[in-house]
Amino acid sequence: MYELIQAGEKTFYIDCPAKIGIYRLNEEEVCLIDSGNDKDAGKKALRILEGKGWKLNMILNTHFHADHIGGNQYLQQKTDCTIYGWGSDRVFTECPLLEPAFLFGAYPPKELQHKALMAKESHATQLREEDLPQGLSLIPLPGHSDGQFGIRTDDDVIFLADCLVGENILQKYRISYIFDVRRYLDTLEKVKTLSAELFIPAHGKVCSDIVPLAEANIRNTLEVMEDIFSLCREKISFDDCMAAVFAKYELPFDMVQHALNSCTVKSMLAYLHEEGRVDIVTEDNHLYWQARYE
Repeated sequence: MYELIQAGEKTFYIDCPAKIGIYRLNEEEVCLIDSGNDKDAGKKALRILEGKGWKLNMILNTHFHADHIGGNQYLQQKTDCTIYGWGSDRVFTECPLLEPAFLFGAYPPKELQHKALMAKESHATQLREEDLPQGLSLIPLPGHSDGQFGIRTDDDVIFLADCLVGENILQKYRISYIFDVRRYLDTLEKVKTLSAELFIPAHGKVCSDIVPLAEANIRNTLEVMEDIFSLCREKISFDDCMAAVFAKYELPFDMVQHALNSCTVKSMLAYLHEEGRVDIVTEDNHLYWQARYE
C-alpha cells in the first residue's frame, strides 16, 4: 500500500485506497490528481514526492468526495500548492460540511461528520481549461458527482476518478454511489469509446481495456434499478424501499451506508419516474412510489 508505480513516461500513481495520480510537469515539479482520503494519505504522498526530489505545484481534485480531497489541507499547508476543483464540486471542497449535509438533507448528525464523509477545509480555485498544465486534458465524467472529471496525460494514461468501480466492489456491495443515474450511464457509455495505453480507476484495477469494466458497471446499475422497480409493484415508502434493498443485498447497515445508498436509490427512483415507469403517490400525508404498468 502507498507504493509508487510508473504508468507512463511522465505519469505515476500511488497505489492506495483512492489512487493518487502524479504527473511530472518538469524535472522538479509535479501535479497530483487527488490527494487521498485523509491527512495521513497526504503525509505519505508528500514523503514519496520528497523522496524523489519532486516539488508539489498543484492538485487537481477530480471531485469533492472526502476520500479524494482528504489530503488537501495538509499538502496545501506544507507546500502552498494550488488546488483546483471543477464546477459545483469546488464549493464542497471549500466547505466540507456540505458533503454530509448533502447526503443527510439538512445539518448532519455527528455520526456523519467524520473523515470518511467530511474532509478538512482547503482553498480551491475554480479550474479552467487554460489552468491545465501542458500535457494534461480534462474529460468530463459526471454522474457520480455533478462536476466529476477525469484526466488524460500526453503519455496516454487516463485517470477515471470514480466513474466506475472494480468488479470486486460491485460483487461485495452491489450498490455504488450515484448522484445522477442518467448522466452516470451516459458517462459509462462514453468511457467505452475512449482509448489509451492505460486506464486508472480510483477504486479498481489498472487496465489497458476499460470496456469490460464499464459494461459490468452498466449491467450492475441496470440490474439494481430493475430490482428497485420490482419493489414498487405495490406502492412503497422510501424507508420501506431502503429496508428491502439492504435486506435483498445483505448489506451492512449503519448511518453512513444508509446515507450513501439512499442517494443512489433516490437517484434511481427519480430516473424511473422521469422515464414514466414509476409514479409518485401521496396518500394520508405519506409519500409512496408505485410502478406504472401499461
